[in-house]
Amino acid sequence: MINKRIFYLVAVSVFCLLMTACGPSEEKVAEAQQKYTDLIKKHNQVVEAHGNVSDGSYDEQLLSLREKITEVEAYNLNDMEDEEIDLLIQIMDTLITSYDEYEAALVQVKEQEEAAVIVTIPVTIVNNTGKAISVLKLYEQGSEDSQVNVLENLTPLEAGQTLLGMMVRRDVENTPWILYVDCGQVSEETDDAGSTDTESVKKEIILPVEEYEESGIELVLVYDEETQTITLASKEPEEDSNKDAENEADSAQASEKNQ
Repeated sequence: MINKRIFYLVAVSVFCLLMTACGPSEEKVAEAQQKYTDLIKKHNQVVEAHGNVSDGSYDEQLLSLREKITEVEAYNLNDMEDEEIDLLIQIMDTLITSYDEYEAALVQVKEQEEAAVIVTIPVTIVNNTGKAISVLKLYEQGSEDSQVNVLENLTPLEAGQTLLGMMVRRDVENTPWILYVDCGQVSEETDDAGSTDTESVKKEIILPVEEYEESGIELVLVYDEETQTITLASKEPEEDSNKDAENEADSAQASEKNQ
């Protein structure tokens, strides 16, 4: 929440009054009470939307609306005529309309803020495990319920093949992504009776998206025979590769001079 002064409200008993014979009609009081409840509900919805954005440009306007609700609460329905209650209901309708407008504006602000901080990163997956990958899932950590096998209805990703077109997103919290890999039928053992047991290697790999460039990332999957698990191949730092290339070039030039 960016403004702690704008509080959630509860429809209190300020409008729950005892009726007298000369007071307003019971129906009119009930109508006003319901409208007040609707106003408080709308206020709380906007407070929630307001707390989900970083933009504070609507702070003063929302505080002003909150003060107008306080003015409404000061009325005693029991001391009013039906016509006066009608005017009060109109005031509450106007406040609800204002809240609707600010809520719509805050939704747009939220969408703009999210679009500004979400970076889409292309992902290329290279299968160097020596095994066929039958299940491959790529999803944001915390969204396990929505994970999908991208190889569903497709042939397995065979050894040496490359998969293009996948994406991860980097949000403002740098939420990690998960790469789930299942290599079915990676090893077979035949017992004395001649039956074959099939072993499947499964692995969840955490992807630190904050380390990835917007231009994209290539993930090379390998199979570690020692640990019998799937890992990502480590890449040599680019600086070291450049130095190696420079050293080779220097050596070649020195050899030409000696000749």
